[in-house]
Amino acid sequence: MKSTAAVLSIDIGTSSTRAALFDLAGMPHGPASQRANLLRTDATGMAEIDPEALARGVIEAIDQVLKASPDTRILGVGISCFWHSLLGLDAHGAPTTAVLSWADRRAGAIAAGQREPGHRAAALRPDTGCPVHSSYWTAKLPWLRQSRPVAWAATAHWVSAADHLLARLFGDLGTSVSMASGTGLFDLWSLGWHPEALAVADVPVSMLPPVTDQPRTQLVPEFAQRWPRLQGVPWFPVTGDGACSNIGVGGIDRDTLVLMLGTSGSMRVVWDAHEARLDDPGLWCYRVDARRLAGGMAMSEGGASAAWTRGLFEGATPDLDAQVAAMAPDSHGLAVLPYVLGARSPDWIDGRTACIAGITAATSGAQIHRAMLESVGLRFAGLKQQLEARMRPARRIVVTGGALSRSATWRQIVADCIGQDVQVSAIDEASLRGAALLALERLGVGELADFGFEFTEHVRFDAGAHQAYLGALERQLRFDAAMKGAGF
Repeated sequence: MKSTAAVLSIDIGTSSTRAALFDLAGMPHGPASQRANLLRTDATGMAEIDPEALARGVIEAIDQVLKASPDTRILGVGISCFWHSLLGLDAHGAPTTAVLSWADRRAGAIAAGQREPGHRAAALRPDTGCPVHSSYWTAKLPWLRQSRPVAWAATAHWVSAADHLLARLFGDLGTSVSMASGTGLFDLWSLGWHPEALAVADVPVSMLPPVTDQPRTQLVPEFAQRWPRLQGVPWFPVTGDGACSNIGVGGIDRDTLVLMLGTSGSMRVVWDAHEARLDDPGLWCYRVDARRLAGGMAMSEGGASAAWTRGLFEGATPDLDAQVAAMAPDSHGLAVLPYVLGARSPDWIDGRTACIAGITAATSGAQIHRAMLESVGLRFAGLKQQLEARMRPARRIVVTGGALSRSATWRQIVADCIGQDVQVSAIDEASLRGAALLALERLGVGELADFGFEFTEHVRFDAGAHQAYLGALERQLRFDAAMKGAGF
């Protein structure tokens, strides 16, 4: 029988919000609820979400889960949210801006100036864990001051999307160690706002929320009446979705590297904070909580890159996937930079674009699509080398994400490119489960290692294919350097 006690888990993502109950073994308990989030984009680099619509979606998702499980006793609430979001609130807590997501690139010119030699922003990376980039508040806040003076003047506090939600539910303003660590303004080691980073952003500490990992328990009257089963139970601090994703699939120590390939891509490790620093300007490092760090590399390229070539050639090539699967590794003569959504690790330069070299009259659409899939695998291979130069090589690699789950060919390509076997996680909603496991740990139900982690497949890499891809990686790196030098 399923337990009648559970934790409520909420995952606030860029594209959707999900909520579900998890039992004391860390497994789903009843149906999940999902609400779509609309990310508004345009040619200027805007990537915004309406804050009221985002909060409303979370509230409705909670309503649905509670309605579907009226007899379940809820012991606590865990929350995962996308890192790097930013919005302003006035003195009454009303939004003065939209939610600027991690993908908003309008602060790119500010970030480019901060990357100039001698600028003090570059020296912050060892303390904050955040490279210089438009994703972070160090660039976004100066851009907002310059471009949105009316909103800036009306703003009393700058917060994350999760901070805005919890202020509505509990009536007080605060942020977690994990959320603060993704801003670029937080000192990973003193666990407080970084004075020099505040100076770079030109923002006083009085405009930022206090940082605390204390759970909240007292909902405001409106929500205490709406959710009596949640009143008085601990709502634990919000954790960044990347860290939750690692935890949800079992990436809970330095021996396990989690490779995620969805719309974008990442490679992440979670480890105890006392074990090691991740000192590399091309890699990021944030906090899971006061005990643990999460670090690695982030790629804007991934499933979106493959979707672009598929959209170009699928109609004209009905057997596209079969042709791609039948090709030998690196047999197309192409070099591809898959930056259709720009690039982040390791250079963190805004404005990078996708490029393809080597096309001839004999090149087919299937070859271009295969080359795009391989180019993403090669990017993982190169960044894995950089990550493992700073940390010991991972004993195992766990892969997750919708793009890989849908393509056995791409899973094999990735394993062959990185030259290591990979385990395919069976968890569909890794961040949602990760938030639940953290809540269970904080409740004292068990340590993270006590929970089960299942896998659907063990993909073995092919040594011959890996050798072919080592040559392809060198070609890609030369092409990347040439295009970067030319401004692409």
